[in-house]
Amino acid sequence: MKKTLLFYLFLLLCFQGKATETDSTLRSKFKVVQFLTGHKYLTSPFVFYMPETSWVLGIGIKRFFNAGGEGDSLTRVSNSAVFVQYSLNNQLMIEHNYQIFTNKEKYYLVGYYGYSRFPVLFYGIGKDAKLENKEAITYDLIRFDNLTYRKVGRHSFAGLGWRYFNMYNVKGEENGIFENGDIVGRNGSVVSGLNVSYQFDTRDNVLTPSQGSFLQIEYSAHERWTGSTNAFHRWQIDARHFFKPFPNRKDVLAFQGFGFFNNGSKIPFHELALLGGDMIMRGYYVGSLRDKNLMAFQGEYRWQALKRWGLVGFGGLGWVNEKVSDMGMKNILPSYGAGLRFKINRKENVNVRVDYGFGNGQQNLYFFIAEAF
Repeated sequence: MKKTLLFYLFLLLCFQGKATETDSTLRSKFKVVQFLTGHKYLTSPFVFYMPETSWVLGIGIKRFFNAGGEGDSLTRVSNSAVFVQYSLNNQLMIEHNYQIFTNKEKYYLVGYYGYSRFPVLFYGIGKDAKLENKEAITYDLIRFDNLTYRKVGRHSFAGLGWRYFNMYNVKGEENGIFENGDIVGRNGSVVSGLNVSYQFDTRDNVLTPSQGSFLQIEYSAHERWTGSTNAFHRWQIDARHFFKPFPNRKDVLAFQGFGFFNNGSKIPFHELALLGGDMIMRGYYVGSLRDKNLMAFQGEYRWQALKRWGLVGFGGLGWVNEKVSDMGMKNILPSYGAGLRFKINRKENVNVRVDYGFGNGQQNLYFFIAEAF
């Protein structure tokens, strides 16, 4: 079925298509995507089927714009996306995410908000989680996560924001590991707290960078007095670098180091570090390994084979563990794979990507807009 899916994707991309952004935990058995594209918008209605959801209908719309005005070379292109999907089992997901640079990038706004009632796969917590233990759990989730950055240097931004996640109506499989385990958040939880962030960014494009560097250090404090059910703190560090190895070609070498660290004894399961997905350690199922801390290092070579078509090879190393001190060589997890690129919007330099990744006994197909990092 995956070969059939790739064949459909190839045909659709030949018609200059565009893929909707979907959570990789909802990977479908069968998927048909219709593509529409314009100068300022990318629009994608879609339909797919999974046993957990029955038939799902949806639409994704992504808009590109320059908040500084047309012809403003000092302000990078902003983007805003709305995504809606509904299943015949009365499951719903609505999300709006955005990255907005104001005039001359004095301010930078980034975040998302939305509501979902969709199944996710749960494998357990910690290094002993096994694929055969997977079960579908559902919950209602209201989420809001944003940061407003102020320019404090030539390429530096300082940000302040708020995180709010309200999870309720949590249901696991009868007599499953989720229902029978001592899982924090099994009966619902509220995560609410302050976000403080610093960002250094010299990338030429936030969706498809070809040169420059990016560093983000983010700290989130969740306390009972800020409205959280459980008190815990979170650090997130994301460092990336991009360059063109050959002066007369458009090929790109990209590297990323990523760290996600939680401090607290009672952390809701959906706030733990998740290995896998379409961005960090492609090849692993999202959440097949989850714990308090995660570190990952990955790189890829982006070969611009033709004017609109490209090929990518990628690899990575990662760790997930309760203690950072236990992230030794014996617990290392590999990731590798290859992908296809099609430049759907030449003006804004936006790619559709199809990646196939392999992990430690796992493999997965990803179909998204913009690069993984």
